[in-house]
Amino acid sequence: MNPSGNGPGLRSYLYVPGDAGRRLDMAQGLRADAVIADLEDSVVPAHKASALAQVLAWLKSEPVVRDRRGRPVERWVRVNAGCVGLQELNQLVRGHLRGVVLPKITTSADLAAADDVLTAAERRQGLAPGSIAVMPLIETAEAVVNIMPIAGAPRVIMLQLGEIDLAADLGMELGADEGGLAAIRSNIVVASRANGLAAPVGPVSANYSDLERFRFSTERLRRLGFVGRAAIHPAQLPIIHETFTPSADAVASARALLDTAKVFTDAGRGAWVGTDGKMVDAAILRQARRILELAAPSESEIK
Repeated sequence: MNPSGNGPGLRSYLYVPGDAGRRLDMAQGLRADAVIADLEDSVVPAHKASALAQVLAWLKSEPVVRDRRGRPVERWVRVNAGCVGLQELNQLVRGHLRGVVLPKITTSADLAAADDVLTAAERRQGLAPGSIAVMPLIETAEAVVNIMPIAGAPRVIMLQLGEIDLAADLGMELGADEGGLAAIRSNIVVASRANGLAAPVGPVSANYSDLERFRFSTERLRRLGFVGRAAIHPAQLPIIHETFTPSADAVASARALLDTAKVFTDAGRGAWVGTDGKMVDAAILRQARRILELAAPSESEIK
């Protein structure tokens, strides 16, 4: 009962405080591929009830189209942790909700409890079982240790890294090169692939004023196998889209390679040496297909 993952071109997830009023509606016009209304850390306790009411109203409004294909901006909600979050889930299953982000996940039991609540709510709303997707936020040491059962839990279509909380939990100092996080990032990518999930969503960066550093960090995530990233400020979106959208040259090269592959395959050859002197085999062709899957349908959608 795992809803289908994020499709081609879904690269950015913009967090917006749930009590931000009209900013929730406005965020959908900022070219993010998805908006995550936040009920957790960005909302002070005194505003939690108001934030939930505003998010419920937002979910009832008509979706905004994000590209020429007519695809809507996906709507997600990050709930609070524990019992409060389960109560919120019970009310959120309505309108145009695509999925929920679950914070402070430690084991698959947390996800089983959420699945029970969502299943009952879907039944009440007349929705197909499993309609609402789940994105666990990996931000504790225990979650990293339990990553495989978490990734294989019901409804999970992708994982998201919460590195600010994770670093605090580990007592880790995040250096400029983010090297200390490389092993954990790779582990999340491997667990996602092994469980048939979409590639994980990269972490937010709290420093939205240093865009060059943000670009450097985002490019590192792409090289590790991420295909998208969460943002907390609209200024970060163009960098995310540019980094995770294959260039025109890369797309042309991938198409040419696959066209050439057909000739060699028809001739009964599974591997050959390309014009650049490098060997081409099935793994190289998979990479070429992946580039085409990630490519935006037109240059107007890149930024």
